[in-house]
Amino acid sequence: MPPWRVAVAGALLAAVFAGCSGEPDAPPTPEPTVTAEAPADINATARETLSDGGTLRLRLRDIPAQWNPDHPDGATADLRALTEPLTSPTFVLDAAGRATPNPDVLASAEVSHEGHTRVTLHLNPAARWGDGAPVTAEDWIATWHALSGRTPGVTPSATRRWADVTAVAEGGDSHTVVVDFDGHVPDWAEPLAPGVLRAATVTDAEAFAWSSFDPARHAGPFTITHVDAHQGVVTLERNPQWWGDAPRLTRIVFRTLGDAVAPAAFRNNELDLLDVGADEAVGEKVRGATDATVRQAPAPTGRLLRLDRDGPLGEAAVRRALLLGTDRDALARTEVSGLAAPVRVWSDPLLLPNQPGYADQALATGLGWDAERARAELAAAGWTLTGAGGLARDGHVLALAMAVPADDPGAATEFELLAEQWGALGVRLEAVETADAAAAAAADVDIVPVQHTVGAFPLAHLPAAADPALAEHVVKVASETDVVRRVDQANQLSRLLWEDVATIPLYQEPQVVAVRNRLANVGAGGFATTAWEDVGWQS
Repeated sequence: MPPWRVAVAGALLAAVFAGCSGEPDAPPTPEPTVTAEAPADINATARETLSDGGTLRLRLRDIPAQWNPDHPDGATADLRALTEPLTSPTFVLDAAGRATPNPDVLASAEVSHEGHTRVTLHLNPAARWGDGAPVTAEDWIATWHALSGRTPGVTPSATRRWADVTAVAEGGDSHTVVVDFDGHVPDWAEPLAPGVLRAATVTDAEAFAWSSFDPARHAGPFTITHVDAHQGVVTLERNPQWWGDAPRLTRIVFRTLGDAVAPAAFRNNELDLLDVGADEAVGEKVRGATDATVRQAPAPTGRLLRLDRDGPLGEAAVRRALLLGTDRDALARTEVSGLAAPVRVWSDPLLLPNQPGYADQALATGLGWDAERARAELAAAGWTLTGAGGLARDGHVLALAMAVPADDPGAATEFELLAEQWGALGVRLEAVETADAAAAAAADVDIVPVQHTVGAFPLAHLPAAADPALAEHVVKVASETDVVRRVDQANQLSRLLWEDVATIPLYQEPQVVAVRNRLANVGAGGFATTAWEDVGWQS
């Protein structure tokens, strides 16, 4: 069987197509064939040098009412934060989003692309659910049925990850799982990476709805020992059924705190970690806290402008002129000026700058910031300056409407800068205020600013494209299993999309996390999976 490789990780901006026509041996790690500049800032420390014990104090916005992360009501940031220490993923991600097998879960994993993609998982026989029952192939089969929509009455939050899986079966014994895909699937690790659900918990709609915590549903280094809904406190302690390296922490305590009070709680030494994001106001409030530092890395999110091609932006020359007339460096510097964080202009419609295969398409195509060329593009398309300084053609003024959602603090700043930059070209930009981002997406406007959260498998679900040139590349990227060839094909597709200017990517946002100085192995990790058993305090 040929050596298996993990598919390229990255970020898909689906909107770019809108309008386009004993302990087992550790599993082998695939040889890296595509590099990425993916820094992480987690105070990486050898676990054996950390103190044995201690408490980590974290923050929640609210205690979840639904405890199944794959239930439509369970897809919340709070539930993700709570359940990460309770689970052990099948594949772990590095800071760039590249997946490798987790030896706590897998003894080995093999893949074949002969005829179709087949993955064979050899489960770690030591893996146990919270009540001591072994994790087996039966759990994987039930997970596939439930999350692919095959279990009657069960409606998962999304079936997309499992769309290409045609069969999951036991492979000779209860600790061997065979997963078959429809055709050649380079991103075969995507449905498998998060982990498995226990068979008994996904048999029907009633079993699938977890109204409270039950340790028997989880298999990880920690377990929940107390939930105080009145006080808003959830306590996690070491899981006695955990089979891997013993957690360095004794417990993790989550407190429910609103956005307005969380920064003060960190500053007053009531929390040990707080996600600052790109919010300068929060950053100012936590700076100067005793025994604390700010850790920073590129975030799995980026800012972009989504263009509506039904109006004036249906003209390619106008879209190109806006791209050429946008000083994206200035936008990035202005919007994150209060944070000493790494900020990179984003110039690839498919991948973020810290992901494997990223290419600077502005440099490759020559469609970067060039105001003089932008004016020439507009003039060649017949747009001429009027006495009022604006552009007009055939009696029509070139005026665009941009949504400014009230719940998006970056949108107002972006509007002001773009109005100035595009105004210098003769393009008039008008603000349309909306209540929130959802209302902005539905508004009758030409431009919508978007904070786009990127997944670790960006090329897994490229939408079909009507344009033959794009469609050809989409098909190739969707089925190419050689990592290097796939990157080349994705690069060609990305270049076509950049030249088409379906969106205007602006910059990758920083991931900014305030932490106590001695806290190790957690912080700003980019796409990386946190190994919660290794999180602890330096002596």
